[in-house]
Amino acid sequence: MKKNSVITPNEFEEQLSHLQEKFSLLERRLSIKTDEIVFNMAVSHRKEMDELKNEVFGLRDELRKMKRERRFEYMGKVAQQARRRSVG
Repeated sequence: MKKNSVITPNEFEEQLSHLQEKFSLLERRLSIKTDEIVFNMAVSHRKEMDELKNEVFGLRDELRKMKRERRFEYMGKVAQQARRRSVG
């Protein structure tokens, strides 16, 4: 289009329609990209949550093991003290 040229109403409508189509396409592309980003973030957060859950379960198991070991040590000491008392 030349400078200072007059466009007809039909040309204006065509150009307007073309711009509307471009905006519509951009909106769809933006929406798809946004959906992809949100999905990837959700997947990433889910992986982090699973890792943290596994870490918590691992720590829980270690704590249980330590408690059992402590209980076993304590019972051994109590039994040893009881034997000393009964012998003496």
